[in-house]
Formats: sequence, structure tokens, C-alpha cells
Amino acid sequence: MSTNMIEHRGVVQRVDDGLAIVAMETTGCGSCGQGSSCGIGKMAGGRPATLLTLPVSADIKAGDLVSIALPESKLTLSAVLGYLFPAFAMIVGAWLGAALEGSDGATALGAMIGFLAALAIARLVIGLVPGLLPAPQLIPISRQSTPFPKEQYHD
Repeated sequence: MSTNMIEHRGVVQRVDDGLAIVAMETTGCGSCGQGSSCGIGKMAGGRPATLLTLPVSADIKAGDLVSIALPESKLTLSAVLGYLFPAFAMIVGAWLGAALEGSDGATALGAMIGFLAALAIARLVIGLVPGLLPAPQLIPISRQSTPFPKEQYHD
């Protein structure tokens, strides 16, 4: 069974203590077939390269062109945990607030409590279940020394 991967290209800027600083291209990944019509790719276009710090094997050096790959299944699970679960918990919290008190304030308070509880639960689950977050892999493509022209650090 093969795992579908979402991939972005990048250039290794430097390697320190087993961690690589990689400047990632600011385009869409092209993994879903949307290609040039991808909204994420259009939003990212023209922005400075994003710098990532990732664990690296010994054979990757500064200047290498690499592919940063994530398994689609892990990314889907992370999206559910990070987006769908909090949204669902917010709706349930709003429903509970409305059912218990019946006022708009109670509904809003219930929604906020549901949302914050979901974030806390997601953070707890991520800490307790090893390997739940996607771990990107650096795959060497070629050795070259052409960094992206618009590099800057993002916090």
C-alpha cells in the first residue's frame, strides 16, 4: 500500500546540530490536482520564502534542493483535529448554552467554552499520542546553491 505524499520543494540554507533550515517555495503543492487554480497557492504566490527548521539526516548539506514531504493521511487527521473538532465543539457549546440558559450571552459563552475546551483537548491528545502530528521528511533532489531570491525569517 503506497502512501500519497504532499510535497513542496525547498533549498537547505544551513545545517546545525542535526537540524536543517530550509527555505520553502511559496507556491501551491499541486498534490490535489487543482494546480494553478489552488487558492492557497495564489495567496502564497509572490511572498517571501518560508523558512522551516526540520530534523535532517547526515547526507543533506547546505545548498541541496530537497522535497519536503508529508503523508496525506497525517495531514488530514491534523486538519480534523485542528479545524473540525473545535468547530463542532463550539456548536455543541453554543447549543448547551442556549439550552441551559436561553439567552444570547449564554449561547456565546457556551460557544467560547466549547471552542477553548476543544483546543485544550486537542493539545492534550497531541501530547499523549506519539506520532499524531505529521513529521515532514526531507528528500534530497539535487545538490545546488541557488537560494530563493526573497528569503526572510517568519516567526
